[in-house]
Amino acid sequence: MKPTPTPAPVSSLAMLNAHIAQAAQAAREAQGLAAPHGQAPWPPLRSAQRFRETWERLGAELQVQQARQRAPQNAGPLNPQRLMVETLARMGELSPHYLRRFLAHTETLLWLEQAQGQPKAGSSGKPAASGAARAGRSRR
Repeated sequence: MKPTPTPAPVSSLAMLNAHIAQAAQAAREAQGLAAPHGQAPWPPLRSAQRFRETWERLGAELQVQQARQRAPQNAGPLNPQRLMVETLARMGELSPHYLRRFLAHTETLLWLEQAQGQPKAGSSGKPAASGAARAGRSRR
């Protein structure tokens, strides 16, 4: 006889989100509002949008400033790190919005690269040598 699997405990945050969603649905129904499929029932607040934009702008400026501080001091004119830092600084001067989008895109790519590179549980973190490489080493 197989034991029945026990359901995973629901986190407090998940319960809170479910409660908020139910309350919002009840409020929409009480007001006679129906949100189109896949769209938010209420438009985002302008103050929240301005806050998000300001926060993103300040974050991008801070990242560029930190990159400038970490840049090598005596780097030559063709040093890749120096060139990238100067490019980011100029991009921020010419188009702050594009800089924010560029940084968000690169952060996403970095996160994906790090997520793919995570070693499996129980492995030593070192890639296993292929059979041909091991055989070549043992013959010598």
